[in-house]
Amino acid sequence: MGPGPWRRLSCGIGVSSALVHRAAARRLVLRLKYGGCRESAEVLAAVMSPLLPAGASALAPVPRIYSRRLKYRSDPGLLLAGALSRRSGLPVCAVLGPRLQGGANAGLGRSDRIRPRFRRRWTPPKGLVLVDDVLTTGATLTAAAATLGLSPVLGAVTATASSHG
Repeated sequence: MGPGPWRRLSCGIGVSSALVHRAAARRLVLRLKYGGCRESAEVLAAVMSPLLPAGASALAPVPRIYSRRLKYRSDPGLLLAGALSRRSGLPVCAVLGPRLQGGANAGLGRSDRIRPRFRRRWTPPKGLVLVDDVLTTGATLTAAAATLGLSPVLGAVTATASSHG
């Protein structure tokens, strides 16, 4: 498990990823996504917490599509944000609402991916850090930041990142 890359997305926000999405790191994320494994969230949060940017005021989980959340009984972003909150003391601010249905983007090429959409539940506080499980193309985090308006978003952290973003 090697350290993940830092990337600046096209929308301007910086993303720190704890690990590269392969080997044991990939298995931890898959257990989190498809098994709701809270222990995986705790292990991943331990390597994510040092990446939280200075000045962070709250953690905003990037929500899973509601139908997939029901199917797998898990929301990886929420589990990671909760584990990060316990380590950092920062509150979880569930300011993003998920779309109700949609297919998965995992394993799809860039041109075949479904454009992520969210709804803003309320006006977010400044210093918000987006929390997600995997950074691939950056489209999900870009859509989340655009939904909130870029000014309150300080940055983002993910458990893993693909090596070919």
